[in-house]
Amino acid sequence: MRRVSRLRSRTEFLSAPDLDLIHTSTMQVLSEEGVLVPVNQALEVFRKHGFRVDGQRVHLDETRLMDTIANAPSEFIIHARDPERNVVIGGERHIFVPGYGAPFIMEPDGTARPGTLRDYENLTRLADALPNMDMSGHMLVEPGDVPPLLAHLYTLRASMVNSSKPFMGSVYGVQGARAALEMAGILFGDRVSIRERPVMISLINTLSPLGFSVETIEALMEYARWRQPLLVSAYPTAGVSGPVTIAGTLIVGNAEVLTGVVLTQLISPGTPVIYGGTGSAGDMRTANVTNSSPEGAIFTVCTAQLARYYGLPSRSGGCLTDSHLPDAQAGLESMMALLTAVQSGINFVLHAGGMLSSYLTMSYEKLMIDDEIIGMVRRFEDGFGLEVGDLALDVIANVGSGGIYLTEPHTAERFRTELYLPHLANRSNLSRWQAQGRPSLTDAARYRWQNLLAAHTPPTPDATTMAQLDRYVETHI
Repeated sequence: MRRVSRLRSRTEFLSAPDLDLIHTSTMQVLSEEGVLVPVNQALEVFRKHGFRVDGQRVHLDETRLMDTIANAPSEFIIHARDPERNVVIGGERHIFVPGYGAPFIMEPDGTARPGTLRDYENLTRLADALPNMDMSGHMLVEPGDVPPLLAHLYTLRASMVNSSKPFMGSVYGVQGARAALEMAGILFGDRVSIRERPVMISLINTLSPLGFSVETIEALMEYARWRQPLLVSAYPTAGVSGPVTIAGTLIVGNAEVLTGVVLTQLISPGTPVIYGGTGSAGDMRTANVTNSSPEGAIFTVCTAQLARYYGLPSRSGGCLTDSHLPDAQAGLESMMALLTAVQSGINFVLHAGGMLSSYLTMSYEKLMIDDEIIGMVRRFEDGFGLEVGDLALDVIANVGSGGIYLTEPHTAERFRTELYLPHLANRSNLSRWQAQGRPSLTDAARYRWQNLLAAHTPPTPDATTMAQLDRYVETHI
């Protein structure tokens, strides 16, 4: 007997000739236009390996590019403080990571307030507690009550001590990268040893169109020297920072991502790297970025295809929405974005929980709801069994016509693993829901996060490690 364990096919838009066309067009852009890399050390690395450098623009040829990116692994492990929580990136796996970079917290009444360090600590503890968040992430919200130039120290510490899941590193230039590496060395007992095992991953965003910032290139180079994984991600906006056509924006984003990937491999061949998203849609009425449009879903599908084309793991956004509240709009947009990511085969799903307002706000309630969405999508993708016990022929015969399966031992033995049981979704009848005070999904989400914070105590590092991390932060602020 066979077992249906996963979706049998992936959503795809691009045929093999289509992928070749996007690739050859990207090579033309890289050769003729090039990409701006405004860091002399990086330019020297490209020049040393035979790539043409014109001022601060790097021009990549196809042969050297393909030979170079072939060094990057298609799969790798990010090691956690708790080895049971290591994550494997690549293949058919999906890793879900909370939101990243919002400056504000959205309250349920629609009030947006600046994030605080206490919020950041709460969110990392919740990420540790939630069953469908695979990492604690980084910059879940920007803490506005600490000096901006030192925020990475406080947030790195919180990510390391409030969750035993893997974390993400700081990309605040060389300073942020070195702090992350040194603190990781304390956490794992030896800075030198982390060169041989990835213990974090860091987000390197391009600067569309066709460029990088100084800070991100400096961070990329520092992490690559220590062979820590990097997530190189482009986000040109169709009609704003990229051509209005999807194909044109794909080419711009592809050129940016490939330039970053090549640099990681020139610095340290074999450094793990993820191929990030390649575009978004602009709203031509406002010139704003939309992160939950149908076109955004198309970009996600094409990102997964292009990553496979180059033999790299892929990244896209997750439960993204332009809504300002965890309402029906947020639900429909988030489910569409996340389901698209999973069905297209995305490996690393960033912004998988908590985001509202087009990346601007983080919501405790939305984080709970998104974790539920992930659980539903995971159950959908898992499929169902077709082994002898799954067919239940003996149970069918035993119940016969007009019987009931609810009291069968087979039901009691299997329902927890066979049927998804939501934490938040209301499945009670109408009269019971009314008797309970007509609670909304947001009400249930608020109750869940408050109870999780009250009940969940994440396993912290040993006292010596905690003291060393605290001392590091104190001496660098």
